[in-house]
Amino acid sequence: MADLTKIVFYVATNGRDEWSGRYDEPNGLHSDGPFATLTRARDAVRAMKKDGKLQSIQVMARGGKYFLEETFVLREEDGGTQKCPITYTAYPGEEPILSGGRRLTQWQPYKGNILKCAISEASAGRWTFRQLFLDGTRQIRARYPNFDPENPIYRGWAFAEGPASQDNTRAFRFP
Repeated sequence: MADLTKIVFYVATNGRDEWSGRYDEPNGLHSDGPFATLTRARDAVRAMKKDGKLQSIQVMARGGKYFLEETFVLREEDGGTQKCPITYTAYPGEEPILSGGRRLTQWQPYKGNILKCAISEASAGRWTFRQLFLDGTRQIRARYPNFDPENPIYRGWAFAEGPASQDNTRAFRFP
């Protein structure tokens, strides 16, 4: 027999955190539908628990890629009980992907097949990254000296030969 008291919240890439989260897709007027983030769904569950409305609750994430701006954290307070479990799961037949990556959208042509994208946080030293993907394929980032496909691990990086001077640990010599 189905649990009639179960509450279901939905999360979808086309959702909005201002909505109720009670529908698996936006309504015809786009005035209500799923949440956009797991964080908002978790906070809705916490609010229900705080109001003393502990019930079986299920959070279902629709398929798609979710770019997380911060770590999604569940704590002891987010758990349910044996009688009233709280579960987070994928929507049936769909695959949600949680990504700690960041979507870059300001790409511009540079030369030939090369694209460029200005990232002010990276230029200012406030953000670093080691990998870059385009349509799911890992890309070779620009670097000096140029990448050498014959020796992909060691050629294409400027390795330090040693300190600029014997007493200096902040400046280095490069070949």
